[in-house]
Amino acid sequence: MFRHISGYDFPPFRPPNEAESALIRITRGCPWNKCEFCSMYKSLKFELKPQEEIHDDIRKARQIYRDADSIFLGDSDNLVHKDLAEIVSCIRKTFPEARRITAYARAKTILRKKMEFLTTVRKAGLNRLHFGLESGDAVVLENLCKGATPEEMKEAGRKAKKAGFEVSFYVISGAGGKERWKEHAINSARVLNEIEPDYIRLRTLTIQHGTPMKEKQKNGIFIITPPLERLKEVKLFVEELDLEGCYLASDHLTNYLWAGGGIIYRGVEGNLPGDKKEMLETLSRAIEFVESTDLEVKDSNQLYEEGFLTAL
Repeated sequence: MFRHISGYDFPPFRPPNEAESALIRITRGCPWNKCEFCSMYKSLKFELKPQEEIHDDIRKARQIYRDADSIFLGDSDNLVHKDLAEIVSCIRKTFPEARRITAYARAKTILRKKMEFLTTVRKAGLNRLHFGLESGDAVVLENLCKGATPEEMKEAGRKAKKAGFEVSFYVISGAGGKERWKEHAINSARVLNEIEPDYIRLRTLTIQHGTPMKEKQKNGIFIITPPLERLKEVKLFVEELDLEGCYLASDHLTNYLWAGGGIIYRGVEGNLPGDKKEMLETLSRAIEFVESTDLEVKDSNQLYEEGFLTAL
């Protein structure tokens, strides 16, 4: 896909839908880094990359990515970089063919930033922001140690849209656990209905070794949502969504369910509201299958523990 360039600072993570994007690193690590389900940046100290180093990487990126239709900026919260507008402008000049530039964003950072800063970054050429909502339920967010409330998530999303960004919000299926899947589904949909995002992306909570969430699971404090209840959770979530012009995607293998050696559910995807009925029918069929089958139905957590899933 690209040529190797010595010393290029590749971001270690990017969203699945940015798999074909050019990757340019603006910051390293995560300024929050306390989410109990996340293992992404735990070994990294957060730092802003110096402009000189970033500009050197932009020049190298031009050699690596010959035809960059899209560009993703790493790592987790580039809006903390005060020179981001100038950096994005440089990227635009270096990659004039790029259709979009995207980045992760954190709600608290958006809320701290003045609208003038956000609109300047947007006009410089940063098109889309990826937010980790994870849940719209206050109890679930606190349990995840997300560091933001549902109200802050709503305010940040609306502020980003007002600044002109496309916004993509991630929701973690199963984040409420077996005991709180209904509240998680309903309240997540309510928050998103108020934000009116351009994209919603579903992920399934897959508890990895070495995370605080894994310790909670071992100690019985958190019980993973079983496959049947998780399907019902997603169905309830989709039912509660009342959005126009939003695309819902399940673009990650953690959303899959397996039975009898094959995949029996791959998630739901489509435009809202047009494809809502079809998505609900897909979920109903999956629920009916799980309720009636004698086969063991496995989710990403089971396959992770069995060693079949490693890169999450």
